[in-house]
Amino acid sequence: MKRSWRWVEIFLELVISLCLVAMTALTVIDVAGRYFFGMPLQGAFEISELLMGLTVFASLPLATRSESHLTIGLFTDHLYGRTRQIHRITIQIISFLALAFIGWRMGIQTSIFYHSQIATGSLRLALWPVAAVMSALGWLSALVALVLVIRAIAGRDLDAKPARGTLE
Repeated sequence: MKRSWRWVEIFLELVISLCLVAMTALTVIDVAGRYFFGMPLQGAFEISELLMGLTVFASLPLATRSESHLTIGLFTDHLYGRTRQIHRITIQIISFLALAFIGWRMGIQTSIFYHSQIATGSLRLALWPVAAVMSALGWLSALVALVLVIRAIAGRDLDAKPARGTLE
């Protein structure tokens, strides 16, 4: 299981990296074209929006797996033993429900985009494939959260530390 997750993790990190590099390149080309030639790159804003959405959704499974959701250190740092386990289970169940809702709603949005043939404004790129990928990533995140719920209920990972990006 760990080996297969590692491959998923590497793939998602690659997708995120490629999206970020593409957004940077698009912005540089757009600004240079606008500044030096008076001609911005056609559709750069649309493509950047789509890449940003993919970046966010590709990050969800990784953030979920590392339990990097927002916590308030003032409260969570003082939880130990059974209380900490109950807190983890509760947070993971809430995360699972929220991520399943996101995956479900993105699936509905995909269907709407597909049946109405909604596309971007200037490049006329179909939106349903991007929405479908976002839905799949939302469901993958929910699955990861469900595995974490099961592990927390089973008493595994009791030594899990609070998320690295905690608010204190």
